[in-house]
Amino acid sequence: MTSLTKSQEYSSFALQNLLTHKSVKLAFYYLLLLLMSLVGIIYGYYFSEQFFATEKLYLFDSILNGFKIVWLIPLPYAILNFYSFIRYPVFNNPQPKPVASGFAHKLYFRYITRGLNPNLIADNVATAYVLLNKVLPQKNWLIEVVTDHPLDPRIDDECVQVILVPTSYNAPNGSKYKARSLHYAIYASTARPNDWIVHLDEETQFEEATIKSIYQFASEEHQDVLDGKRKYARIGQGVILYGARKIMHWVTTLADSIRVGDDYGRFRLQYEHGKAYFGMHGSFIVIQNRVEKAIGMDHGPSASITEDAYFALVAQSMGIEFAFINTYMYEKSPFSIKDFIKQRRRWFGGLWLCATDKRIRIKERFILVTFMVFWSFSWLCILIVYVNIFRPTGTPTWLAICGGVSFAYYICLYLIGFLQTFRWQDGKRRFLKLLLAQILFIPAFSFMESVSVIYGLLVPPKEFYIVQKEM
Repeated sequence: MTSLTKSQEYSSFALQNLLTHKSVKLAFYYLLLLLMSLVGIIYGYYFSEQFFATEKLYLFDSILNGFKIVWLIPLPYAILNFYSFIRYPVFNNPQPKPVASGFAHKLYFRYITRGLNPNLIADNVATAYVLLNKVLPQKNWLIEVVTDHPLDPRIDDECVQVILVPTSYNAPNGSKYKARSLHYAIYASTARPNDWIVHLDEETQFEEATIKSIYQFASEEHQDVLDGKRKYARIGQGVILYGARKIMHWVTTLADSIRVGDDYGRFRLQYEHGKAYFGMHGSFIVIQNRVEKAIGMDHGPSASITEDAYFALVAQSMGIEFAFINTYMYEKSPFSIKDFIKQRRRWFGGLWLCATDKRIRIKERFILVTFMVFWSFSWLCILIVYVNIFRPTGTPTWLAICGGVSFAYYICLYLIGFLQTFRWQDGKRRFLKLLLAQILFIPAFSFMESVSVIYGLLVPPKEFYIVQKEM
């Protein structure tokens, strides 16, 4: 019995070592991409006229076949994500270099909050304080908390500062919500022009490797500007994981795997090319202070629903470039399905406002406009896929394969996000159970996303909805 147990432990250990070996992981990764492509082609071919030819089409079948043309809408987006996965392997994460001592400027880790979750802020500031003290010299960092309501960060140190936004403050161009507070912070902060701002939401956490990667990025960008390679330092952004720390709601956490896949797909692809056509996230933005001041956060009420995306488009129109930082930060998924849907609805409505804002040149907005058209039809694409599974009709083979490939790459986003978030080393039973749940619940996640879009189409958001962050 003891011998058998030791044998099982050795086999498990050997498998873990195999999966952590870089070349083996890369081989499994490309095998997964190939497999998903084949699944999409086979699925489409099977549900086409090759196997479900109908001699007589009823009215419902004819209407369904006509609507299937919408399967072509997400195909460019699916191929774009897939190309990014191939071009920039997800599991190729270089180790950050040791922190050098020659950088003379500060990193300002700026938390933005309404001030209604004081315990959450205090806990995250305390964690960040310990990590930063461990990794960087004190002269190279500072924590800022920008808040609408008074709060106590519970650390009495000049390295932790609170910026209280006055209730009487009105941004010159009328920006609201988070944009208003961020614009106030630009001028209330002690940051110098060549210092760097790391934008964080109130629940954002990071680790030592994150700090080192950000420090390395800021140092290299600052030197590039000094060397005349570019006028402005690039704006950096990395990946946010939603299930790698404490999990509050398993359904929304697994549903957020698609966001991680999206970060490695279209977002990484645009950053690697110095662009932000799709916008950017409001958290984990690494930007030089002089660059942020040049762009500003005050772009009016219509830009305040998704201020991050509008900020990115304005920066891009000014010729400022972007970069991908190959490291992680950690956040929590919404605590309820209701919050999940309202969060997506805000993004959907806010991004449409950005995409249709004529103050930004159409060449900067065009890709976002096309993506928003796809997003607006996404619920219909998904609905027809599931209807076709239960009632297949004589779909033209070429169209069925296009639809099958798009759907397979859509599933691939979830799988990539899952594999980056959850680790085999944390327990193989847990990993396999979660992987099974991730796959089986994709129809439910699709339904949640679809409800969000329909809700946004019928009732466009008028304000900045903030999800619950603290129990």
